[in-house]
Amino acid sequence: MAANQNFDSEIERIGGLLTGMREALGEVGALLAETARDFNLPDEERLAAQADRLAAAMPERQAIEAAMARLVANLSDEIGICARQFDDREVPTRFETLIGYVSGAARHRRQQARWRSPAPLDRLGELLRRADLLAGLIRRERDFLIGQRRESEGDLITFVDHRPEMAEKLRGGDGAAMTGMEVIGRTEPAIKVFQDFVTGLNAKAGSCNILLHKLMADTENLLILYRVVADAGGRGDAGLKPELYPHLVPEIERFTSGMLTLHGLDRRRDRADQAFAERFPAEAAGEAVKGEAGQTGFRLPTISGLRAVWSR
Repeated sequence: MAANQNFDSEIERIGGLLTGMREALGEVGALLAETARDFNLPDEERLAAQADRLAAAMPERQAIEAAMARLVANLSDEIGICARQFDDREVPTRFETLIGYVSGAARHRRQQARWRSPAPLDRLGELLRRADLLAGLIRRERDFLIGQRRESEGDLITFVDHRPEMAEKLRGGDGAAMTGMEVIGRTEPAIKVFQDFVTGLNAKAGSCNILLHKLMADTENLLILYRVVADAGGRGDAGLKPELYPHLVPEIERFTSGMLTLHGLDRRRDRADQAFAERFPAEAAGEAVKGEAGQTGFRLPTISGLRAVWSR
């Protein structure tokens, strides 16, 4: 329960920080849109303030992305633990071993009860809930960034294309208000601030895509594991409905319709893991250490005659 509360509070914290950053990015985007619309360079102090704001926000943004990456990596680690526990379900627990010294039948009954327990499926359901919340958080941020980038790229092109008109305004009607070098000194800093802004939006959206690809590959693993655990316990897919996981509807629908298969999953997972490790090396390293503490890989049980093998 404490782990669930910690996860939920972290999701809420990150969501609040992202909302604040969207407001800040929106202000810079609004300044660029105003500049492109009116063909007037912004006031130097106003432009400098926005440039300082973007620079100051960079460490906070990196911290937020790292926090999201840790949640994704932790979820992946939890899925691996559940898979290994399922693989080892026939290995007697310490208590079952002790019971076996007295009665082999009693040990077997206790093992049967453990296998039929709803606890493993409940835990997988909780991991699906976390995956759903994470997917919603990351997708909302990515959609905002892509929308802002699309608008701001168009405004930046308009700004650059109309520099001559802006230069004429700066020079004044008689052409004596500002020299050519002075005009360049005013326009180039503005172009750099706005170009850096658009480039930053693109990089942030790219980070969200990397997080989503990793999350979705792990979620497919989780859904397949859910199926085999449910089948082993004779529970079917009860309780796994798309409306319970609004941000995983396509994946859940493929799962419930039997369209989610192992075909190509290894390749997708490897690509997602590699991109994640390149973008978030510290968080990926933490995930690897946790995996090595348990087992170097995990093997899902036979599904319709197929056996999926992963190795890290």
